[in-house]
Amino acid sequence: MFRMGTIAVTLLLSACAATPSTESANAAERDCFFAESVSGYSVVDDHNVRVSVGASRAYILSTNWNARDLDWTQTIAIRSTLGRICTGNGLGVDIIGGDPQRTYPITSIARAPEEPANQGT
Repeated sequence: MFRMGTIAVTLLLSACAATPSTESANAAERDCFFAESVSGYSVVDDHNVRVSVGASRAYILSTNWNARDLDWTQTIAIRSTLGRICTGNGLGVDIIGGDPQRTYPITSIARAPEEPANQGT
């Protein structure tokens, strides 16, 4: 009985000790931005919206809704219940806009591939 308790405590402690390194590894892999940092939007296709963040970063936000139905002549907003918006699943992130106003839940977020620089002739 004592031996089972010792094994259980040892396993519990080893699991706790592994958590910080796992969290730091996940944090290093995450690529995040704040909604206030978004400087532009464009429709990529029916279910993907490209958002510009600063001068050199862009992200693709995917939704199950038709992004082309979003009224781009109206004010568009991006909202996150988590504060930061990070690559991965889009849980808690919405694009809001149009008239009447609609909410487009985001299903995934990915860093957009860098566009090649324009070369002069």
